[in-house]
Order: sequence, then C-alpha cells, then structure tokens
Amino acid sequence: MIALLLFAVTFIIYSVSNFGRDTPYNYFMLLADAFLHGRLNILQNLPWLNELVNWQGRYYVVFPPMPAILLIPFVYVFGVSFPQPLASVLFGSLSVAVSYFVFLNFFRNKEIAIWSSILFAFGTIYWFHTEVGSAWYFAQILSNLFLWIMLYEVSTRKRLFLIGLFIGAAYLSRLPTIFAAIFPLLYLHEKFFNFHNNKLTGFNWKNICLYVLGIILALLLDFSYNYFRFGVIYDIAYQLLPVFNEPWYRYGLVNWRYIPVHLNEMLTAMPKFINYPPFVIPSMFAMAVWFTTPAFVLAIFAKFRTKIAYVSAISAIFIALPSLMHGGNGFTQFGYRHTLDYLPFLLLLTASGMGDRVRWWMKALIVLSVLVNLWGVIMISFFNIWTM
Repeated sequence: MIALLLFAVTFIIYSVSNFGRDTPYNYFMLLADAFLHGRLNILQNLPWLNELVNWQGRYYVVFPPMPAILLIPFVYVFGVSFPQPLASVLFGSLSVAVSYFVFLNFFRNKEIAIWSSILFAFGTIYWFHTEVGSAWYFAQILSNLFLWIMLYEVSTRKRLFLIGLFIGAAYLSRLPTIFAAIFPLLYLHEKFFNFHNNKLTGFNWKNICLYVLGIILALLLDFSYNYFRFGVIYDIAYQLLPVFNEPWYRYGLVNWRYIPVHLNEMLTAMPKFINYPPFVIPSMFAMAVWFTTPAFVLAIFAKFRTKIAYVSAISAIFIALPSLMHGGNGFTQFGYRHTLDYLPFLLLLTASGMGDRVRWWMKALIVLSVLVNLWGVIMISFFNIWTM
C-alpha cells in the first residue's frame, strides 16, 4: 500500500508539474515509429532535432535504443503524437515505487524507506527531468528504472541472469550504466567467488556465466544495432555529430582533462542571485549537487564498513567516470543531471547515513531538498525563468 501510494502521489505531482506539455525533442517516439515500420532511421531531418546523425543519406538517432523499444506499444496504440513526457512520468513514478522496496529490503527500516523514497521522488533533480521528459532526460529516467529493478532483484531472489539482464537494459538506455555491473559482483561476491580463510580459491563459473549472459544479450543487441546502422559494432554515433568545434570539446569527445572541470561544476556551480524578485534564478548550465539536494550530505555519515555503503560508493564512482571524462556537462538541466546515471547508489549512501532512524535534522534536510526542487520546477516549468 505504501508503494502504491508513492506511485500515485508521484504520478499526480509529476503530471501537474508537466501540465500537459509535450516535448519537441521526441526522438524516441519517432524512433519507435521507425521500428514499427521496419526501419532504424528517421525519415525527416527536423531542424530542432540537433542530435540526428546523417550517415549515407539517412538520419539516425544518436541515443541507445531501449527507450524507443519501450515506447513501441504507445506508438502502436496512440500514434507518434503520444506525448513522450507522459511516458516519462509513468516510468519515473514506477521507479519511486520500486525504490521503496529496495530501501526497505536493504535497511529493514520502514521509516528510512519512506523518507528515502520521498527524497528520491521530490528532493532530487529526478523530479524536474522526469516531468520534462525530453529525449536526454527520458533515457536517464528509464536507466534509473532498470537500475532500481536490478537492485530489487539483488535484495530479494538474487537471480543472476535477471540481474545481468536489467543492467543490460539500463545500458541500452544510458551507456555509462554498464558499470553498474560492479555492484552485484561485489555485493553478491559469495555467488561468484570461492574463498577459504579470506583467500580466493576459485570461481563459480555457472553463476558467472548466468550473470554475464544477461548482460551479453544487451551488448549483442547494441552491437547489432550499430552494425546495421554504421557497419561497425561499437557506438560511433556521437563521434559523427558536428560538435567538435564547440569550446567544451577542445580535447575531443572523451578526455581525462575534463574531470576537474566537471568536479568543479558539480561542487561549486550556483544559481544566479539578484537584488529584486525572484532574487534567485536557477542556472540551466549546472548547479552543485549539494545545493539541489542538501540531504546528500547525509552520505558523509554512511556506514562505509557495511557492504551496502562501500559497494554503492564504488559503483557510483565507476558509473560517474565516463560522464566526468565527457566534454559536455549535459546542459540544459536543473542541477547536474549526469548524477542521474548513478542516483540510486547516491541515495543508498544517503540512506546508509541515516543510521537506525531518521532524526529531525535529517527530515529537515529532506524537506529542504524538496523545497529546492519545487522551486526549480516552478521557476522553469511554470514561469520559464532560468539563466546561463
């Protein structure tokens, strides 16, 4: 009942936040329609779709295909005019419901599970990006859903093939999430590795094969998708975009020299302060993660001696690395949206920092986080007030 209530409340609030707006950046609706008609390419080069690749006279969507695959039933029933943000709100609300079970299973504390789910739904940048539902955001919303389902399986029946399959589905939504494969390997290490007196003595090859098989199915689909589009199995779509004259790609698409730039934006970027109403204006370029979600400071108090804490931290770091080495930071956005790639693991760290109960000052931080994100939704979605 709690999970159902979380889903319903989240769906209503996200829907009201969107108030019926569609997005012009409906790449995945167009791609789902292409799949239904036996094509991998988009027929029209619509001028506002600036991330279509022209390859041998055909226009291809640069993003991985899973969001479009999930949208096929919607396009089949309602047509390509079905609003992509509505699907984003639906899947995003489902993620919140699943997250409640994940928190409950890992921490065995209903109070922590409820407050952590509320923080996820309304105290993080997940709220804004879900209700907007443009292609970039929608891909990350879906990758979150698959990561939460993966974590639910890890915390319950531990079926290794399904765990690998959900990680593969997240990867087909958002490529950096392939590094979430580290989490089950470390958290369920006894299923993969044999130890005696704290020394590795062997491997459980059956379990390893089951786990890897789930991931390989996604990789094979991705390889095939790329091969039939570009004649190579690896993803070259972004490399074909005419963006390398932009200043943020001065070292190429991916380079370790971008890491300090990203860390600076993640930790220090602030909104614009002015001397007249509304006094504070959100930045579409970036804002620090501690500003948009003050409750993330609870992660500092995480019990890093526990498995859930240190495995979540390691997973978050590895998933973050590809984005930290990427030239662009993901703008336009509210906050720093690349954190969506590893948001479930940040939230597990935050929940771990709550200890055995949610104290009043922790609740205050969560409420403050909700208010900050409410401010962002109102300023941007209702009044279109934001700045560089």
